[in-house]
Amino acid sequence: MQKIVDFLRFYGIAFLTVIALSHCKSNKEVVQPTSSIMVKNFQTDLTINYRLDKSGITDTFNNALTEIFKQNFDIPDYDIKMTLSNPQSASVEIEGSNILVVIPIQIYVEKKTFISKLSAHGNLEMSFTSAIDVDSLWNLSTSTKLAYHRWLEKPKLSILGMNIPIETIANTILSKSKTVIETSIDQSIKENFALKAKMRDNMKMFDQPIKLDDPIDAWLNINPTEFRISKVINKKISALGKIQMKGVTTFSSYKPVAKPVTSVLPKVFWSDQIPDSSVFRIVADIKTMDINKILKANLDGKTFTESGKSMTLSNIVTNCDYEKLRVVADVAGTVNGTIIFQGKPKYDSRTNEFYLTNIDISLKTKNIIHKAAAWIAEGKIRKELEKQLRFSINQTLREAQQSIDLQLKEFNTKYNIEMKIGIGSADIENFELKPGQIEAIVKSKFYLEIRIKDFSKFNNF
Repeated sequence: MQKIVDFLRFYGIAFLTVIALSHCKSNKEVVQPTSSIMVKNFQTDLTINYRLDKSGITDTFNNALTEIFKQNFDIPDYDIKMTLSNPQSASVEIEGSNILVVIPIQIYVEKKTFISKLSAHGNLEMSFTSAIDVDSLWNLSTSTKLAYHRWLEKPKLSILGMNIPIETIANTILSKSKTVIETSIDQSIKENFALKAKMRDNMKMFDQPIKLDDPIDAWLNINPTEFRISKVINKKISALGKIQMKGVTTFSSYKPVAKPVTSVLPKVFWSDQIPDSSVFRIVADIKTMDINKILKANLDGKTFTESGKSMTLSNIVTNCDYEKLRVVADVAGTVNGTIIFQGKPKYDSRTNEFYLTNIDISLKTKNIIHKAAAWIAEGKIRKELEKQLRFSINQTLREAQQSIDLQLKEFNTKYNIEMKIGIGSADIENFELKPGQIEAIVKSKFYLEIRIKDFSKFNNF
């Protein structure tokens, strides 16, 4: 779990970084934004879709069974020494909150008499069902019971023509072995799922607020309020399930007081209503100095020509107040002075783009501001500036997905797992202008899947 949270933290930071800086190429300084206190609270739903390889689950149980069969199964009442072994791999199925283990068992029975040492072999198949439950306080309980058994070959012993009561011996073998195996399976499950202690350790991640790097420039505090777990769905080669963390995510421009959550774990509940996708809301503090880098890289030194007239842009500066975004640039050519391009930012949810409306273009020459000439206000320069001030969130998503895919390749190799993150959508729920910055609330939906090949590594998360 901790590694997952660490990665999601990276995902959020990287995602916002791409939004604000994906096209930046210039280091020219512009007007800095003024500081302000910001506190935003959001409901966050993180869903982990996990896929357990049944081969790994089977290996884990077979290793546990190997230890079980090292025990002594002698029957003193009949002066019989007995050993058990599993000649073939046990089969394991998981469905809902139950684990079904079918174990083929080979029995070797030995009895010494005053005449000779007698021995016999037998084969038995035993099927155990383990019911797993987790209460709201993360206490895990298991109850393993013998579901059925069948003798494939009963052991036979005879002494001087007299048969030892094999049915009684068989029942004694069954009674003793089933009790030992039931107890051992319960213990093995609890050891592989040290659930409460592991969750308490994982929650340490949320005890302290996290300082986010630029361009977010804020503190992130995640307060899990509850967890939900689904029943497992049994497939041919995998067992599928979901874990959902519901909580409150707080972004603030100052470091909040730490509220440790490890002392009392968030409650956990069984649920069959867990969605496939996660919903994560984040605050994007997009500074106009970063927008300015994009415009400068694309427009600085560019010459526009129309109807025999021309003008070249330089010294581009972008800023905003509480209402409008402004682009100011020096112009030289047919006219000389300063051009001012301003408008109100809008968000188009259909195209998932930012753009400007009510655009006004003015020229300042010899300290006099007047409306731009028609060849400027209605010509190529206007269209080009409008184009440059249209920012596509969808394009950013594609770039973010490529970046995540590259990071995951290294992450999966390092931890020997398979994790997939697919960004489903991201849109702007709300945004507001402040001096020198645009503060936007980004709602991101994404799909997170983890494939666990080795059941014993489940506690690593």
